[in-house]
Amino acid sequence: MNTSVDSGTQAQILERMKKRTEEIAQRAEVRRQEKQGQAAMSENADYFQETFQNMKDDIERKIDDAGNIKKAQLLDYFDELVKDVQQMQEFLNESSMFLASFQVKKAQEHIKTLNNLVHSKIDELQPKKKFGFGRKKTGGEKSTKAKELKKNDGVDGCSKEKNTLDEIIEKQFFGFKDQSNQTLTKSAEELDNRQLNIHNLDNCKVIALGNPSTLQIASLRNCTVIVGPTSRSAFIKDCINCKFMIACQQLRIHNTKNTQFYLHVTGAAIIENCHDVQFAPYTIKYPELKEHYCKSGLDLKTNYWDKIEDFHWLNENEKSPNWSVIPEKERIDNWLK
Repeated sequence: MNTSVDSGTQAQILERMKKRTEEIAQRAEVRRQEKQGQAAMSENADYFQETFQNMKDDIERKIDDAGNIKKAQLLDYFDELVKDVQQMQEFLNESSMFLASFQVKKAQEHIKTLNNLVHSKIDELQPKKKFGFGRKKTGGEKSTKAKELKKNDGVDGCSKEKNTLDEIIEKQFFGFKDQSNQTLTKSAEELDNRQLNIHNLDNCKVIALGNPSTLQIASLRNCTVIVGPTSRSAFIKDCINCKFMIACQQLRIHNTKNTQFYLHVTGAAIIENCHDVQFAPYTIKYPELKEHYCKSGLDLKTNYWDKIEDFHWLNENEKSPNWSVIPEKERIDNWLK
């Protein structure tokens, strides 16, 4: 009898020991994976810092060398310089998912400084328009006319400098900006593997059904934006009372409030300094959607639309109050009416 009881007790003890061993092994595996993840994040951050610094050094060198470029080649030279700064911005946007907030802020300040240096160098070196006056004229009236021409020459020179800078920036810009009360569209052919920029719109509807490479969106008010599958990152800031339909690999949202996102994201989705933002799954339907998904490379089976990281909410035991899920009954069904 005692032997039976002892055997049963022993079996229970062995079972508890086995269970405890399994739990310890599971916790060890979790810690191992966390360490691997932290190591990967550290490696990514180190790679970013090195690459970003190399890009910065290269642009600063090109700015210094601009004085040695022939005047006939300056426009093309500055065009490439502006492109280099934009590529830096794209690199930062795509890397921001694994960078700390202060690192993003510091990198953004470097880009702003480089932008200012490029624009100053353009103002300094872009040749002013010159007028020929022929033979020297005499007489009060003719002298007055000459003075007026010289005055106009200075004005025209400044205007030409401005136009040159505007021309370069305009050439690099693809998308929509500075409009209100409009429906704005881009075709799949126009969007194919290009960065789509959407800036400073008020009460507009944007429809871009195609496969852009990245999204840059800023300063929108009361707008609806519908975009097909985007291959890489989407960066959104300073938006109020808007609705977005976006599919992308990585998403970062800054300084945005009272805005809804219908989202398909296969990587990280991060908000920072945002309030009253809501999320729901990406639900747009149109005939070419499957084709655009194939081009984008996004995984249809992976969607972390409700796994939002809030950089300004540090309490891991409570969900951030700055974002929420859109109730199913309140979700929009038909976006293309």
